[in-house]
Amino acid sequence: MVRRGEQMLSGQLDLLADDFTFPLPVFLDQKRLIVRSPEQVSGMLCLQRLSMIQRRVVAIRPKVTAIDLPRAGRFRVWVDWLEVAIPAEGTRSASAIYYCSTQPSGLKIEMLNYTRMSMPELQPQFVALARSA
Repeated sequence: MVRRGEQMLSGQLDLLADDFTFPLPVFLDQKRLIVRSPEQVSGMLCLQRLSMIQRRVVAIRPKVTAIDLPRAGRFRVWVDWLEVAIPAEGTRSASAIYYCSTQPSGLKIEMLNYTRMSMPELQPQFVALARSA
């Protein structure tokens, strides 16, 4: 998760997109989206990164709060994300549950459930991106 935060800040969105399987169900508050391609998820990540740049986020700190015991190669990871900004007024936090699996190519994220969004103002754009498939 630390690597994911570093890749987000440095703009390595294609590397982040490689961690997902498709189609990817994403839950945002009360909305369910189906992200169908790496290009769509990269678009969503780009929107998030632009918001972080505008808020002057200088660090993204993940805190893994729980991990399931794997069953049949699948497990969940609960993560709280702290987006540290300067000035501090731009600092926000998010919480998500990652539904993961172990693949021959490495760890993959099969589903994502944001239980608390740091950027709820982006939800309409995320929905529009998912519908554009």
